[in-house]
Amino acid sequence: MKNIINLACKVILALGISSTSALAADNQAFGEATPAWLQGMNGEQEWKTWGVLPVYTRHFDRQAVIDDDLNENNYGLGIERSNGRWHWMLGAYRNSLRDTSVYAQLGWTPLQWQFSEKASISLGAAAGLVSGYQNTDKGYPIVPAGGFLVSLETDYYVGLNLFIVPTIQAVDVEGFVAAQLKFTF
Repeated sequence: MKNIINLACKVILALGISSTSALAADNQAFGEATPAWLQGMNGEQEWKTWGVLPVYTRHFDRQAVIDDDLNENNYGLGIERSNGRWHWMLGAYRNSLRDTSVYAQLGWTPLQWQFSEKASISLGAAAGLVSGYQNTDKGYPIVPAGGFLVSLETDYYVGLNLFIVPTIQAVDVEGFVAAQLKFTF
């Protein structure tokens, strides 16, 4: 597990360092290195790199929080590359089972509302992979992750992501809402 965390931290650091020059020069998700098949992802907004801080989770089943001793202070660190419509996300956090999770997700938020010149809200979904849930009944080291995504992005270097994941009893998923603060650099 430590190897996965170390690798995630190195990737997050590398993405953050490389984003300030090559990525900003070209309005592509990954600058000049963007593969041709991804170049169609550009929307009207420029790509921004965000540092992400997962800060809180609220599970829908309040009794499960008590019975299963679920952690709702899911602190962590991540990086997001977003143009308001597409969101590439990578990071790590302390999950509800009090284990370390590493995630990689792609968010798509086609519903956009520009409510001021300096801020917008977008709605959609995110899907990807997450580790850290091997202590569940199924015990898989990496599992699919997905849910609804609400993203607030501003020109004031701050934003917010809300993830809404429904309860799926067949795969032991307790539904929740999770909040991430994000800061652009």
